[in-house]
Amino acid sequence: MEKKKKIIIGVAISVAILVVGLGYFLSRKSSNSSKKSKTKNKNPKKILIAGDSQVAIQNEKGGKITYTYPNTLKSELESQGYEIDVVALGGKTTDWIKENLAKKLQEKKYDRVYLHGGGNDVNNASIPLEKTIGNFQQMVDMINESGADPFIVLGYKIEGVDGKFGNYKIMSLTKYLDKQEDWIPYIEKRKELQSRLPKEIIDSSFVPIYDLKQKTSDGIHPNGEGHKIVASKIKESIQS
Repeated sequence: MEKKKKIIIGVAISVAILVVGLGYFLSRKSSNSSKKSKTKNKNPKKILIAGDSQVAIQNEKGGKITYTYPNTLKSELESQGYEIDVVALGGKTTDWIKENLAKKLQEKKYDRVYLHGGGNDVNNASIPLEKTIGNFQQMVDMINESGADPFIVLGYKIEGVDGKFGNYKIMSLTKYLDKQEDWIPYIEKRKELQSRLPKEIIDSSFVPIYDLKQKTSDGIHPNGEGHKIVASKIKESIQS
């Protein structure tokens, strides 16, 4: 009798462990699936690109910048019925992007919004990645609330000393950097941001990291040829 009682208790414990394990698996599966964003607008025509110098088409004084990839998208897609708007300025952090994105979303209804920024955050030692990622999530949330589909552009492959992008040896010094090697922590911070965004941001789609094939002169910004590659990646994302 005692032996039978022990068997029953053992089976009960095994079942309990199985139920708990299954519940944990299902909750994990549900959590992971919630991160996947389903696009609401299958044929996006009204598109907004928000960011910094990577996408700016004018400077703070209103002067035109003609070599960045939104210009290529405008010239190739607007004749096909697409509307491409840009809210971006060089040197701005995600705080600025978030504030100005909110204003733009109130002015016009978009089908899709691309977020392409964070570079100035990672180059600022006083801005932790948690704040930058939090800003991205807030922007994703406001885009979803507006009825548009959010897409985060993860940016270019960081090549390091084997290439040019993220190669501290060719990156210009600033008033905050005494020697080229001082760039290294900021380059690593950029890599970490690229890695964490798709893992931590929910309800957004992503443009995966792309290879710009060393098309840069300063190790940070694409040159004209590099921007053409970016344009092709964004165009593919729009029309796929």
